[in-house]
Amino acid sequence: MSVWLAVPGLASLWEYCQELIQRKIPMPQSTSKARGRVTVKNIAAHAGVSIGAVSSVMNNRHVERRISQGTVDKIRAASAKLGYLPNISARRLRSGTSQKHNIVLAFVTSYEAPLSLANHLISALRQSVGQGGRELAGMSFSLMVEMFPAGQLRTMPGLLTGDHFNAAIITNTTPEDDQFLNRAHLPFPVVLVNRAIPRYSCVIEDPGAGGLAGGVLFRGKRRDLAVLHGSPLTQTTQGRVDSFMNTVAQQLGRPAREIVAKDLSETAAYDAMIRFLNQGGKIDGLYTVTDSMALGAYHAIKEKGLGIPGDIAVVGVGDYDISAFFDPPLTVVGVERSEVGKEASRLLLRQLAQGGLPPLKVEIPVQSVLRASTGRG
Repeated sequence: MSVWLAVPGLASLWEYCQELIQRKIPMPQSTSKARGRVTVKNIAAHAGVSIGAVSSVMNNRHVERRISQGTVDKIRAASAKLGYLPNISARRLRSGTSQKHNIVLAFVTSYEAPLSLANHLISALRQSVGQGGRELAGMSFSLMVEMFPAGQLRTMPGLLTGDHFNAAIITNTTPEDDQFLNRAHLPFPVVLVNRAIPRYSCVIEDPGAGGLAGGVLFRGKRRDLAVLHGSPLTQTTQGRVDSFMNTVAQQLGRPAREIVAKDLSETAAYDAMIRFLNQGGKIDGLYTVTDSMALGAYHAIKEKGLGIPGDIAVVGVGDYDISAFFDPPLTVVGVERSEVGKEASRLLLRQLAQGGLPPLKVEIPVQSVLRASTGRG
């Protein structure tokens, strides 16, 4: 599903998605002279191949047309070096090169993911475009939100052909989606958020986030610890679980318990937590790998007549903007979301402006925000 959004008032993103409002985004643009657009003909000349071969590769039809892997690699290398971007307007109108050098940026996320991160990413994109230097001169920008069912990124229209957008920030992928990205050759600049996959620039959180969460609980004199997570684990949640489990084992000489929910939703977290408590499970400290899971855990803990943090201290990750308004307010250990958005935007615009650059990985340090859920707010 594609949703065109106006950036102002992005707090209403969920309402936009529900109503399927499709509106084009006015984004800042420069009035300076535009750069010349790289064409399929330029790529063919640079790679020493035919225009037809380039077109086949750009549209991911090289296998059916039996183009050799060597030729495919040459074309992709030339495309990356020259900074080729599909002319979206021309493809839609079938009328040759557009007079305006309009760049369509996409924020790609799954339906199942919390949308709070989108606020920070889209705001950061808008700000970065507005502050763009001479390298972005003459470009106008539009922004769209593309959503896909978890595990089905491969089914998104235009993803392999570049028909819908010129560059994308992709986030909230499952392991199946990550495998697809690892195999695919997307014909436009991409930045991944919280996923590290070869050939892609990415912005990820410090892999020791779970360990720091464990430290918060240790300092609160908690010793019977558990981690609540969904299934299957994503690359990011797996890292959080692993670092938490390793830190607990090192500090206590025994592993923390794992409470496994069927997914990352509040309902699934509640079901898993209430089942654990009904079966006689006893803990005094809980780490949840998302704040949505923390909310579900809160309801289960309170339903059993237990107090937070008196009986069970709870630590989340700060991926919900409303974590400070939980009852009691939720202690979190995570990244500064605006910093993630700023770095992802910087990497994406860097690729658009310069082209052919090697992928970069940026790690964002995590920080703890102590609140009442651990008795230290």
